[in-house]
Amino acid sequence: MRLLEGSSEKIPLPVKLLPFQIEAAQPGTSAFQLASLLEQIPRATLEARKIVLGRVAVDLTTRLEPEAWSVAECLDHLARTTNAFLPAISNAIAAAPKLTTNRDLRTGTIASLLIRHLEPPYRLRYKVLSQLVPQEKDFDPAWLAFEESQLRLSEAVRSAAGLAIDLVKVQCPVYAHLTYNVYGAFLMLTAHERRHLWQMEQILTALES
Repeated sequence: MRLLEGSSEKIPLPVKLLPFQIEAAQPGTSAFQLASLLEQIPRATLEARKIVLGRVAVDLTTRLEPEAWSVAECLDHLARTTNAFLPAISNAIAAAPKLTTNRDLRTGTIASLLIRHLEPPYRLRYKVLSQLVPQEKDFDPAWLAFEESQLRLSEAVRSAAGLAIDLVKVQCPVYAHLTYNVYGAFLMLTAHERRHLWQMEQILTALES
């Protein structure tokens, strides 16, 4: 299925994978927090779809500067980042103890600090390590990789239901000296998505001027 040349409206809608609805969860509980994450992930996919809707191939694969990324490369980077984080997250979830009460989950100091700098509109830029630098320049495979990574991320969140995922830590796959708990890692990944969706909007706006 081609997604380019004005036919990006054919991008399939993401499948909803909600183990519980946020309206049915009590605020201040882990169930509410995970339900919120499970709304943010497909919302990011839908937002990405809106951003690329109706765009031609050249819009989605053009770099504003030689060292900058295109929209397709932003999507590829998002997929690579999520896929790099998920193995450690899944292993940590498998080792997480059960929650004895449906308390709220703690984000952690390091994750909170990183999230603050990830949220758009951002000023601080990070040097991207080689394993997360986008390799895919075509839009179709970049989109499909992004969508698949979103579904995998949703599944990982679902698997954390009822577990104290703020008591198990993961090592950052790109900066080995950094560790944070699994709940903080989930929040970082969703903030990272918002960061690059905003970047994609800036790219397309600049191309219109």
